[in-house]
Amino acid sequence: MYKVTIVIPTYKRPDRIKRAVDSALSQTISPKEIIVVDDNGKDTLEASQTKLALKDYIENNKIIYLQNEVNGGGSFSRNQGLKIAQGTYITFLDDDDEIDPTKLEKQVQKLEELGEEYSACYTGYHKLMENGKSYGSDETVKGNVYAYALSRSIYNGSGSNLLVRTSIAKEIGGYDISFKRNQDLEFMARLLKNYKLAYVDEDLMTIHYEIREVKRNYEDLVKIDEHFINSFKDEINQLPEKERKAVYQIIALERWRYSLSRGAQNDAIQNMKKNGVTIGVFLKYIVYLLDRVIRKKSYGFKLF
Repeated sequence: MYKVTIVIPTYKRPDRIKRAVDSALSQTISPKEIIVVDDNGKDTLEASQTKLALKDYIENNKIIYLQNEVNGGGSFSRNQGLKIAQGTYITFLDDDDEIDPTKLEKQVQKLEELGEEYSACYTGYHKLMENGKSYGSDETVKGNVYAYALSRSIYNGSGSNLLVRTSIAKEIGGYDISFKRNQDLEFMARLLKNYKLAYVDEDLMTIHYEIREVKRNYEDLVKIDEHFINSFKDEINQLPEKERKAVYQIIALERWRYSLSRGAQNDAIQNMKKNGVTIGVFLKYIVYLLDRVIRKKSYGFKLF
């Protein structure tokens, strides 16, 4: 049995996959297994380029290399790795992220110290942006934070951040393949329904935002929001009234934020009204956004 399994799904990034794999290989924790899931689809140029980039790792048995027949998406690829994972703990490293050599060891220590009521652990991180700026993490919530997960207000930076007990990841059925975006947030919400979240207060991950291939329009983002809400509607509506209202308000405020750059403010404003966002709550959100910009810090908006 390995201590940790590191699953790295990859798609159209043959130029960046080696950086992620080297990051995984550098981990101080041992024993570990590294599973790369090539989601480019067989017989594609990207698949050939990816396999060539990983040739030495494969031939020297440094990684397990899986190749999807066709492009199945991030959730599907992560589940392929989860199916064969032999680690007590598992993490899903994005192919353009990097983790500090001590990250997984420190997360394992934290989870073993806290006990089995904790399903997952995240750490501090920093994001490198397209404009060359760097944003640090200022998210520190831990413990019973299920309502925060339902409001998508736990900013752990990336799905790469979580270290999860493998048994629990399998218990909840892995990732929901119907989610093409927010799959990490959806997965985390289910992880935290019956378990607690742990936190290591150190910057141990680099998230590369310099290149983002996919730019979604407002309508697509609304559909993603609605799919998330519909998937968790029963759970949200069972929350205490204050938390239930806050969840819907926070999601509505986030929709307004991404409407600004997409010319859809009128629709977003109507949605805020529908979800009971008051002037006071809106002003509090504006202050939160300004604080993030001024301090260059990343953290989620909280109303409770």
